[in-house]
Amino acid sequence: MELPTHGTEQLSDFRIKSTQGVAITTLILLTPFSIHNFAEGRIVLGVGSLAIVAILAFKAWSIGRGRYYPGLTFFALVPIILALLAAVFYEHGIVGALWSYPAVISFYFILSEKKAWIANLLLLALMLPIAWMVLDHALAARVAATLLVVSTFSIIFMRVITSQQEKLQMLAVTDPLTGVFNRTLLRSTLEQAVLQSRRTQTPMTLIALDLDHFKQINDDFGHDGGDTVLRGVGKLLSHRLRRVDRVFRLGGEEFLALLYGADEQNGRRVAKELCDAVSTHSFLDEHRVTVSIGVATLQPDENWRAWTKRADENLYHAKSKGRNQVSIGRQAVDEPLAATT
Repeated sequence: MELPTHGTEQLSDFRIKSTQGVAITTLILLTPFSIHNFAEGRIVLGVGSLAIVAILAFKAWSIGRGRYYPGLTFFALVPIILALLAAVFYEHGIVGALWSYPAVISFYFILSEKKAWIANLLLLALMLPIAWMVLDHALAARVAATLLVVSTFSIIFMRVITSQQEKLQMLAVTDPLTGVFNRTLLRSTLEQAVLQSRRTQTPMTLIALDLDHFKQINDDFGHDGGDTVLRGVGKLLSHRLRRVDRVFRLGGEEFLALLYGADEQNGRRVAKELCDAVSTHSFLDEHRVTVSIGVATLQPDENWRAWTKRADENLYHAKSKGRNQVSIGRQAVDEPLAATT
Protein backbone atom coordinates (compact mmCIF):
# COMPACT_ATOMS: atom_id res chain seq x y z
CA MET A 1 0.00 0.00 0.00
CA GLU A 2 1.33 3.42 -0.97
CA LEU A 3 0.70 6.72 0.74
CA PRO A 4 -1.29 9.26 -1.22
CA THR A 5 0.98 12.01 -2.44
CA HIS A 6 0.15 15.61 -3.09
CA GLY A 7 2.38 17.45 -5.55
CA THR A 8 5.56 16.23 -7.19
CA GLU A 9 7.53 15.73 -4.00
CA GLN A 10 6.24 14.73 -0.60
CA LEU A 11 8.15 16.71 2.01
CA SER A 12 8.59 15.30 5.49
CA ASP A 13 8.24 17.34 8.63
CA PHE A 14 11.74 16.19 9.59
CA ARG A 15 13.26 17.58 6.37
CA ILE A 16 11.57 20.95 6.80
CA LYS A 17 12.53 21.35 10.45
CA SER A 18 16.10 20.17 9.88
CA THR A 19 16.47 22.61 6.98
CA GLN A 20 15.25 25.44 9.19
CA GLY A 21 17.67 24.43 11.94
CA VAL A 22 20.62 24.22 9.53
CA ALA A 23 19.66 27.58 8.01
CA ILE A 24 19.49 29.39 11.36
CA THR A 25 22.70 27.80 12.65
CA THR A 26 24.61 28.59 9.47
CA LEU A 27 23.35 32.17 9.52
CA ILE A 28 24.76 32.66 13.01
CA LEU A 29 28.11 31.01 12.29
CA LEU A 30 28.76 32.03 8.69
CA THR A 31 27.77 35.70 8.80
CA PRO A 32 30.90 36.75 10.75
CA PHE A 33 33.08 34.96 8.18
CA SER A 34 31.34 36.82 5.36
CA ILE A 35 32.01 40.16 7.05
CA HIS A 36 35.63 39.16 7.77
CA ASN A 37 36.25 38.19 4.13
CA PHE A 38 35.10 41.61 2.94
CA ALA A 39 37.20 43.32 5.60
CA GLU A 40 40.29 41.38 4.49
CA GLY A 41 39.68 42.21 0.83
CA ARG A 42 38.70 38.66 -0.18
CA ILE A 43 35.82 39.82 -2.36
CA VAL A 44 35.11 36.52 -4.13
CA LEU A 45 34.91 34.59 -0.86
CA GLY A 46 32.92 37.39 0.72
CA VAL A 47 30.37 37.44 -2.11
CA GLY A 48 30.10 33.65 -2.14
CA SER A 49 29.61 33.30 1.60
CA LEU A 50 27.19 36.26 1.60
CA ALA A 51 25.15 34.56 -1.14
CA ILE A 52 24.89 31.44 1.04
CA VAL A 53 23.84 33.56 4.00
CA ALA A 54 21.21 35.34 1.89
CA ILE A 55 19.71 32.11 0.54
CA LEU A 56 19.62 30.53 4.00
CA ALA A 57 18.04 33.65 5.46
CA PHE A 58 15.32 33.44 2.83
CA LYS A 59 14.89 29.70 3.52
CA ALA A 60 14.47 30.29 7.26
CA TRP A 61 12.01 33.11 6.61
CA SER A 62 9.97 31.18 4.03
CA ILE A 63 9.77 28.05 6.21
CA GLY A 64 8.47 30.24 9.02
CA ARG A 65 5.71 31.35 6.65
CA GLY A 66 4.85 27.77 5.67
CA ARG A 67 6.75 27.60 2.35
CA TYR A 68 9.72 25.38 1.57
CA TYR A 69 10.99 25.88 -2.04
CA PRO A 70 13.08 22.66 -2.39
CA GLY A 71 14.31 23.66 -5.86
CA LEU A 72 16.07 26.72 -4.43
CA THR A 73 18.15 24.53 -2.14
CA PHE A 74 19.35 22.12 -4.81
CA PHE A 75 19.70 24.35 -7.86
CA ALA A 76 20.97 27.52 -6.18
CA LEU A 77 22.44 26.78 -2.76
CA VAL A 78 24.35 23.58 -3.63
CA PRO A 79 26.22 25.04 -6.66
CA ILE A 80 27.24 28.11 -4.64
CA ILE A 81 28.49 25.93 -1.77
CA LEU A 82 30.51 23.74 -4.14
CA ALA A 83 32.00 26.72 -5.96
CA LEU A 84 32.91 28.44 -2.69
CA LEU A 85 34.50 25.27 -1.27
CA ALA A 86 36.55 24.80 -4.43
CA ALA A 87 37.75 28.41 -4.31
CA VAL A 88 38.67 28.23 -0.62
CA PHE A 89 40.40 24.86 -1.04
CA TYR A 90 42.37 26.00 -4.06
CA GLU A 91 43.52 29.26 -2.47
CA HIS A 92 43.88 28.27 1.19
CA GLY A 93 44.57 24.54 1.07
CA ILE A 94 43.49 22.52 4.10
CA VAL A 95 41.03 25.24 5.20
CA GLY A 96 38.79 24.27 2.29
CA ALA A 97 38.87 20.63 3.33
CA LEU A 98 37.77 21.55 6.86
CA TRP A 99 34.68 23.32 5.49
CA SER A 100 33.84 20.30 3.32
CA TYR A 101 32.85 18.14 6.27
CA PRO A 102 29.91 20.25 7.53
CA ALA A 103 28.87 20.75 3.89
CA VAL A 104 28.57 16.97 3.38
CA ILE A 105 26.50 16.55 6.54
CA SER A 106 24.26 19.52 5.76
CA PHE A 107 23.35 18.07 2.35
CA TYR A 108 21.64 15.12 4.05
CA PHE A 109 19.68 17.40 6.36
CA ILE A 110 18.41 19.92 3.80
CA LEU A 111 17.96 17.76 0.68
CA SER A 112 15.95 14.68 -0.18
CA GLU A 113 17.97 11.48 0.00
CA LYS A 114 18.46 11.19 -3.76
CA LYS A 115 19.49 14.83 -4.20
CA ALA A 116 21.82 14.60 -1.19
CA TRP A 117 23.57 11.68 -2.90
CA ILE A 118 24.01 13.76 -6.05
CA ALA A 119 25.32 16.78 -4.15
CA ASN A 120 27.70 14.60 -2.14
CA LEU A 121 29.09 12.91 -5.25
CA LEU A 122 29.59 16.29 -6.90
CA LEU A 123 31.45 17.52 -3.82
CA LEU A 124 33.74 14.48 -3.79
CA ALA A 125 34.34 14.71 -7.55
CA LEU A 126 35.32 18.36 -7.14
CA MET A 127 37.27 18.34 -3.88
CA LEU A 128 39.33 15.15 -4.15
CA PRO A 129 41.23 16.18 -7.32
CA ILE A 130 41.90 19.63 -5.81
CA ALA A 131 43.25 17.92 -2.68
CA TRP A 132 45.83 16.06 -4.76
CA MET A 133 46.72 19.30 -6.57
CA VAL A 134 47.27 21.61 -3.60
CA LEU A 135 48.25 19.26 -0.75
CA ASP A 136 51.11 16.84 -0.35
CA HIS A 137 50.07 13.29 -1.15
CA ALA A 138 50.07 12.03 2.42
CA LEU A 139 47.76 14.80 3.61
CA ALA A 140 45.61 14.53 0.46
CA ALA A 141 45.13 10.82 1.17
CA ARG A 142 44.00 11.59 4.71
CA VAL A 143 41.57 14.25 3.47
CA ALA A 144 40.16 11.84 0.87
CA ALA A 145 39.77 9.05 3.41
CA THR A 146 38.06 11.22 6.02
CA LEU A 147 35.73 12.79 3.45
CA LEU A 148 34.71 9.33 2.26
CA VAL A 149 34.15 8.18 5.86
CA VAL A 150 32.02 11.22 6.72
CA SER A 151 30.04 10.77 3.50
CA THR A 152 29.44 7.08 4.20
CA PHE A 153 28.39 7.67 7.81
CA SER A 154 26.04 10.45 6.69
CA ILE A 155 24.45 8.14 4.11
CA ILE A 156 23.94 5.37 6.66
CA PHE A 157 22.55 7.72 9.30
CA MET A 158 20.08 9.38 6.95
CA ARG A 159 18.96 6.05 5.42
CA VAL A 160 18.13 4.75 8.91
CA ILE A 161 16.30 7.98 9.83
CA THR A 162 14.34 8.01 6.56
CA SER A 163 13.41 4.34 6.85
CA GLN A 164 12.19 4.73 10.44
CA GLN A 165 10.23 7.84 9.55
CA GLU A 166 8.51 6.07 6.64
CA LYS A 167 7.55 3.19 8.93
CA LEU A 168 6.17 5.54 11.59
CA GLN A 169 4.26 7.53 8.99
CA MET A 170 2.73 4.35 7.57
CA LEU A 171 1.75 3.16 11.05
CA ALA A 172 0.08 6.50 11.72
CA VAL A 173 -2.22 6.25 8.69
CA THR A 174 -2.82 2.48 8.56
CA ASP A 175 -5.51 0.46 10.30
CA PRO A 176 -3.51 -2.16 12.25
CA LEU A 177 -6.14 -4.89 11.92
CA THR A 178 -6.96 -4.78 8.21
CA GLY A 179 -3.84 -3.20 6.73
CA VAL A 180 -5.79 -0.57 4.78
CA PHE A 181 -5.75 3.16 5.47
CA ASN A 182 -7.51 4.55 8.52
CA ARG A 183 -9.42 7.85 8.56
CA THR A 184 -6.32 10.03 8.99
CA LEU A 185 -5.80 10.70 5.28
CA LEU A 186 -9.43 10.36 4.24
CA ARG A 187 -10.34 14.03 4.03
CA SER A 188 -7.13 15.17 2.31
CA THR A 189 -7.32 12.30 -0.18
CA LEU A 190 -10.94 13.03 -1.12
CA GLU A 191 -10.31 16.77 -1.33
CA GLN A 192 -7.39 16.10 -3.67
CA ALA A 193 -9.57 13.79 -5.79
CA VAL A 194 -12.27 16.48 -6.07
CA LEU A 195 -9.72 19.09 -7.13
CA GLN A 196 -8.14 16.74 -9.66
CA SER A 197 -11.54 15.85 -11.11
CA ARG A 198 -12.45 19.51 -11.54
CA ARG A 199 -9.10 20.35 -13.08
CA THR A 200 -8.79 17.41 -15.50
CA GLN A 201 -12.41 16.15 -15.75
CA THR A 202 -11.23 12.76 -14.47
CA PRO A 203 -14.17 10.71 -13.14
CA MET A 204 -13.97 9.61 -9.51
CA THR A 205 -16.17 7.05 -7.78
CA LEU A 206 -16.63 6.08 -4.14
CA ILE A 207 -17.59 2.60 -2.96
CA ALA A 208 -19.02 2.46 0.57
CA LEU A 209 -18.99 -1.15 1.83
CA ASP A 210 -20.47 -2.56 5.02
CA LEU A 211 -20.44 -6.15 6.27
CA ASP A 212 -23.91 -7.62 6.65
CA HIS A 213 -25.01 -8.87 10.09
CA PHE A 214 -21.54 -8.31 11.55
CA LYS A 215 -22.87 -8.28 15.11
CA GLN A 216 -24.20 -11.77 14.54
CA ILE A 217 -20.74 -12.88 13.38
CA ASN A 218 -19.22 -11.54 16.61
CA ASP A 219 -21.94 -13.23 18.67
CA ASP A 220 -21.53 -16.62 16.95
CA PHE A 221 -17.75 -16.70 16.46
CA GLY A 222 -16.47 -14.23 19.03
CA HIS A 223 -14.39 -11.16 18.38
CA ASP A 224 -11.56 -13.30 17.04
CA GLY A 225 -13.90 -14.53 14.33
CA GLY A 226 -15.00 -10.98 13.60
CA ASP A 227 -11.37 -9.86 13.36
CA THR A 228 -10.67 -12.73 10.97
CA VAL A 229 -13.47 -11.54 8.68
CA LEU A 230 -12.31 -7.91 8.82
CA ARG A 231 -8.73 -8.88 8.01
CA GLY A 232 -9.92 -11.05 5.15
CA VAL A 233 -12.14 -8.34 3.67
CA GLY A 234 -9.34 -5.76 3.96
CA LYS A 235 -6.95 -8.12 2.20
CA LEU A 236 -9.49 -8.89 -0.52
CA LEU A 237 -10.13 -5.20 -1.18
CA SER A 238 -6.42 -4.44 -1.34
CA HIS A 239 -5.77 -7.25 -3.80
CA ARG A 240 -8.83 -6.68 -5.98
CA LEU A 241 -8.43 -2.93 -6.44
CA ARG A 242 -5.70 -1.16 -8.37
CA ARG A 243 -2.61 0.44 -6.84
CA VAL A 244 -3.93 3.86 -7.78
CA ASP A 245 -7.14 3.30 -5.82
CA ARG A 246 -7.40 3.94 -2.08
CA VAL A 247 -9.12 1.79 0.56
CA PHE A 248 -10.03 3.13 4.01
CA ARG A 249 -11.53 1.47 7.06
CA LEU A 250 -13.95 4.00 8.52
CA GLY A 251 -14.45 2.08 11.73
CA GLY A 252 -16.25 -1.06 12.82
CA GLU A 253 -17.26 -3.08 9.77
CA GLU A 254 -17.46 -0.21 7.26
CA PHE A 255 -14.95 0.45 4.47
CA LEU A 256 -14.66 3.14 1.82
CA ALA A 257 -12.81 2.78 -1.50
CA LEU A 258 -11.88 5.60 -3.85
CA LEU A 259 -11.65 4.54 -7.49
CA TYR A 260 -9.53 6.94 -9.53
CA GLY A 261 -10.68 7.47 -13.10
CA ALA A 262 -13.78 5.29 -12.68
CA ASP A 263 -17.14 6.53 -13.97
CA GLU A 264 -20.48 5.24 -12.68
CA GLN A 265 -20.58 2.24 -15.01
CA ASN A 266 -17.08 1.09 -14.08
CA GLY A 267 -17.73 1.86 -10.43
CA ARG A 268 -20.82 -0.30 -10.19
CA ARG A 269 -19.07 -3.08 -12.15
CA VAL A 270 -16.20 -3.10 -9.65
CA ALA A 271 -18.66 -2.93 -6.76
CA LYS A 272 -20.62 -5.91 -8.08
CA GLU A 273 -17.40 -7.89 -8.52
CA LEU A 274 -16.40 -7.10 -4.93
CA CYS A 275 -19.84 -8.05 -3.64
CA ASP A 276 -19.67 -11.39 -5.45
CA ALA A 277 -16.07 -12.00 -4.38
CA VAL A 278 -16.90 -11.52 -0.70
CA SER A 279 -19.99 -13.74 -0.84
CA THR A 280 -18.06 -16.60 -2.48
CA HIS A 281 -14.95 -16.30 -0.29
CA SER A 282 -14.55 -18.61 2.68
CA PHE A 283 -13.66 -16.32 5.60
CA LEU A 284 -15.16 -18.57 8.27
CA ASP A 285 -15.97 -22.27 8.16
CA GLU A 286 -19.65 -22.97 7.49
CA HIS A 287 -20.60 -19.31 7.45
CA ARG A 288 -21.21 -17.17 4.40
CA VAL A 289 -20.13 -13.55 4.70
CA THR A 290 -21.83 -10.90 2.56
CA VAL A 291 -21.56 -7.15 2.13
CA SER A 292 -23.80 -4.29 1.06
CA ILE A 293 -22.28 -1.61 -1.15
CA GLY A 294 -23.24 1.93 -2.10
CA VAL A 295 -21.71 3.54 -5.18
CA ALA A 296 -21.46 7.30 -5.76
CA THR A 297 -19.72 8.92 -8.71
CA LEU A 298 -18.53 12.47 -8.08
CA GLN A 299 -20.88 15.08 -9.52
CA PRO A 300 -19.89 18.56 -10.79
CA ASP A 301 -19.57 21.13 -7.99
CA GLU A 302 -20.01 18.42 -5.34
CA ASN A 303 -17.68 18.66 -2.34
CA TRP A 304 -16.18 15.68 -0.56
CA ARG A 305 -18.68 15.74 2.30
CA ALA A 306 -21.71 15.63 0.02
CA TRP A 307 -20.01 12.95 -2.04
CA THR A 308 -19.37 10.63 0.92
CA LYS A 309 -22.84 11.31 2.30
CA ARG A 310 -24.38 10.18 -0.98
CA ALA A 311 -22.25 7.01 -0.95
CA ASP A 312 -23.49 6.29 2.61
CA GLU A 313 -27.10 6.88 1.58
CA ASN A 314 -26.70 4.44 -1.31
CA LEU A 315 -25.12 1.92 1.07
CA TYR A 316 -28.10 2.11 3.44
CA HIS A 317 -30.42 1.78 0.45
CA ALA A 318 -28.68 -1.50 -0.44
CA LYS A 319 -29.16 -2.71 3.13
CA SER A 320 -32.81 -1.72 3.19
CA LYS A 321 -33.41 -3.72 0.01
CA GLY A 322 -32.18 -6.96 1.53
CA ARG A 323 -28.37 -6.69 1.80
CA ASN A 324 -25.75 -8.57 -0.25
CA GLN A 325 -26.18 -6.17 -3.14
CA VAL A 326 -24.99 -2.94 -4.72
CA SER A 327 -26.96 0.29 -4.90
CA ILE A 328 -26.24 3.37 -7.01
CA GLY A 329 -29.15 5.30 -5.57
CA ARG A 330 -32.80 4.40 -5.64
CA GLN A 331 -32.12 1.22 -7.56
CA ALA A 332 -30.03 -1.76 -6.52
CA VAL A 333 -27.72 -3.42 -9.00
CA ASP A 334 -29.14 -6.84 -9.78
CA GLU A 335 -28.04 -9.55 -12.19
CA PRO A 336 -27.34 -9.13 -15.02
CA LEU A 337 -25.28 -6.00 -14.47
CA ALA A 338 -25.92 -4.73 -18.01
CA ALA A 339 -29.64 -4.49 -17.24
CA THR A 340 -29.08 -1.79 -14.63
CA THR A 341 -29.97 1.72 -15.72
